[in-house]
Formats: sequence, structure tokens, C-alpha cells
Amino acid sequence: MKKVKQLILLILVSFVSACSQTPQDKAEDAAVRFSKAMYGLNFDEAKEFCTPDAEKILVFIASNTNDEDLNTLKKAGDVKVSVIESTVYPGDSTATVKLKISNYVQLNMMGGKPAIEKEKQEEVDLVRINDKWLVDLHN
Repeated sequence: MKKVKQLILLILVSFVSACSQTPQDKAEDAAVRFSKAMYGLNFDEAKEFCTPDAEKILVFIASNTNDEDLNTLKKAGDVKVSVIESTVYPGDSTATVKLKISNYVQLNMMGGKPAIEKEKQEEVDLVRINDKWLVDLHN
């Protein structure tokens, strides 16, 4: 019985903390999760955080990813992503999150070799659709 009470308490705490996230927190979380998946070459997971138009771009990138890219990723290790700053614009339906991306594989779509890069900054644009923040690669 004690374990059941602890489980219920844990679920309640998780629910309350999820509900207390601001739009900015949610946008940042979506941008970080998308970027980790994208730069980790996990395109199926990255699609979960994209608009339908952005998903088409991911399908194209995924179709041009090869074994050499995946082997380079294994050598590189885990991609690291952190938020530098973010802005949720008036109306709370669009946002931009500036990220620092470290230890990632730079793909070369023109047939060159992929390279492990140390660090870069990237801005990720998002739109809120049905209360879910999605990456918009066309913004």
C-alpha cells in the first residue's frame, strides 16, 4: 500500500510540474530534443518535433545519409545541445531558440566526407500547433 501511495504522489508531482512549464520552457525543450535527434541522425525521433513541411526536409536528409555518416557519428559520441537564449513572440504561437550544439557530425550532401565538428550555434524556429511546439525549418 505504501508503494502505491508513493507511485500516486510521483505521478501527481510529475503532472503538476509538466503543467507548470511556461511556453518558453516547452519551446526550449522541443528545440533541444529535435536538435539532439537531428544531429544524432535519429530522423524518426526528430520528425516528432517537426511541422509537416519540415518533416519533408528531414526525409530528404535521411535519404542522403549513408553508412559512412553513421560510422562517423559512432566515433564522435553523443551530441550535446544546450540553450543559449530563447524568445516566445507575442501571441505565444511562434518562438526562436538559440542553441549551442557540440560534438556533432557535419554531413556533406555533395558526396564529400562527413566531419566531426566541435561546436556551433544555431537558431531553431518553432510554431505552436495544438499546444505542441514544432520545429519550422521554413521560417
